[in-house]
Amino acid sequence: PQAATATTDVRDCSADPPYLPPTATNTTARLAALRGIMRAHGVQAYIVPSTDAHMSEYIAKRDSRLGWLAGFTGSAGTGVVTQDKAALWTDSRYWTQAERQLDCNWELQRTTWIESIGLWILEVVPVGGNISLDPFLFSIDTWNSYSQALHGSGRTLLPIETNLVDEVWGDQRPPPASSEIYSLPEAFTGSRWEDKVAGIRQQMEQHIRRPTAVLLSGLEETAWLFNLRGDDIPYNPVFYSYTLLTNTGI
Repeated sequence: PQAATATTDVRDCSADPPYLPPTATNTTARLAALRGIMRAHGVQAYIVPSTDAHMSEYIAKRDSRLGWLAGFTGSAGTGVVTQDKAALWTDSRYWTQAERQLDCNWELQRTTWIESIGLWILEVVPVGGNISLDPFLFSIDTWNSYSQALHGSGRTLLPIETNLVDEVWGDQRPPPASSEIYSLPEAFTGSRWEDKVAGIRQQMEQHIRRPTAVLLSGLEETAWLFNLRGDDIPYNPVFYSYTLLTNTGI
């Protein structure tokens, strides 16, 4: 037979015993621990995204909850864990990678549509069940999409501010980043941060809703506004931050 290569050496869960390539992660103990915590919280399904609290596509190891739980390190994916099943949704860029990194505890769903995730949840979670997530890791639009997918089904979308994966990860979770934050000279930025702030406040005054404050949660937004850079996420010149800009203060 032809020797396996980096692209052909993928899992075979239909074999007896199942075949896993050396790149796969054994997730049995991690899933068992998470399910125990889910039971303690009265949760029948838990949704784990691949993003962080700033909706970043590229994240630090500390925020790679899906990567740690499932072994999947692609930049886009969603995992759902129930008491007896686990599934990963990702797009076509990562299908082969997922087959190389997932063990046979996980089903691979070759789509990213929230409707698909919702239908799967409705099939495996009985009426009356709680579907939970960490609300800090989901945008309002994504929350609304999940809410719509489960609407009228008899299942409850239940936010839990304590991240259940973090509870399992424990002291093995990498520490917070502490990189130096530095400023860029105007020669590189094109304008002073004070001018950018003034421009945003002018837009606030001219907006039909006349907002009195703007909250910036994207890391690149604060970095751009104040002409600052950092290294909290590898290969991304940003730093962890939120900015609340009002018409009188910051």
